[in-house]
Amino acid sequence: MQKIESLDLFRGIAGYGVAVCHFYSYLFESSNMEYISFVFVDLFFVLSGFVLYPQLNRVYKNKKNLKIFYMRRWMRTLPIFFIALICFSIIFRNFSYDTLKYLFFIQKIYPDFLVSDYMVIAWTLSVEEWFYLLFPICLVLLNKFDIFKIFIFFLTFIYILKLIFLLNYNDASFYRTGTFLRLDAILFGVIIANNYEIIRKAKYIPPILIFLTFVFFYYQNFFNRDSGVTQFAYVILIQLISIFALIFFININKIINFKYLNIIYSLLANQTYSVYLFHFIFIYFIKVYNLENINFIFFYYILLLFTSSSLVFYFIEKTILHLRPSYDN
Repeated sequence: MQKIESLDLFRGIAGYGVAVCHFYSYLFESSNMEYISFVFVDLFFVLSGFVLYPQLNRVYKNKKNLKIFYMRRWMRTLPIFFIALICFSIIFRNFSYDTLKYLFFIQKIYPDFLVSDYMVIAWTLSVEEWFYLLFPICLVLLNKFDIFKIFIFFLTFIYILKLIFLLNYNDASFYRTGTFLRLDAILFGVIIANNYEIIRKAKYIPPILIFLTFVFFYYQNFFNRDSGVTQFAYVILIQLISIFALIFFININKIINFKYLNIIYSLLANQTYSVYLFHFIFIYFIKVYNLENINFIFFYYILLLFTSSSLVFYFIEKTILHLRPSYDN
């Protein structure tokens, strides 16, 4: 599968979309913006699954690639996460059992496991890391079966898990952020990549995406945010939006020539991980020091994010990425 330049723009939109939504939801208490942020998070998930598929396919075909897969993924995600965790723990003065739960990505394995959720953005990393840990092993163990059938089997299993949780708990928040309940979001991206040749020929994607987006904003005014059943429908809706948004960006790559602006899009894409991990720290300081009413504070917020994330990528992330092992085949 060749590089799809439009997905760099997709990643940039997802990263800064979360940062913008959290800016307004936490500083100006906009509940609608908080819920919109979950759409951008799901964009991250499906994109992550899509770009991960070639590596998963290597593991499926040759189990010797499993070790390389783990090293590449963990070198990509863990060093910057650990730096962010230290920063959050210092700022919020919290070095406790909760810190250890973040460290091992177990803070959202079941409801109310955390005493203080001071690193609120970390739940997405738990979903990612558990997917990285479990799914490649399953591909190795089940490699006698067709890879697409394996994907469908686990997607079905996750939805059975969701229904069991729905019937036994009414924790709406956990339904959106529970680690094992959200693995399907990444898996959808993997399935799209597995069917890339079919997907890239798909028609009527823009009107479907517009319709789903309209339903999402209309739905905001009516649904009960404390209801598990409602959250079940809500999560399905944002997943559909994310899936069709990814397909849309895959397909517009055929229509629009992105390579002339690829430097800009690549810059945004490279920043997104740091933008996601550190943006909440800037929001915290703006709120603590009552800076939200300063003229152009949003502009300064974005400028600080852009600058700091660029520095983190070029001086830390890029160095680590060059040290990652390559696949032999």
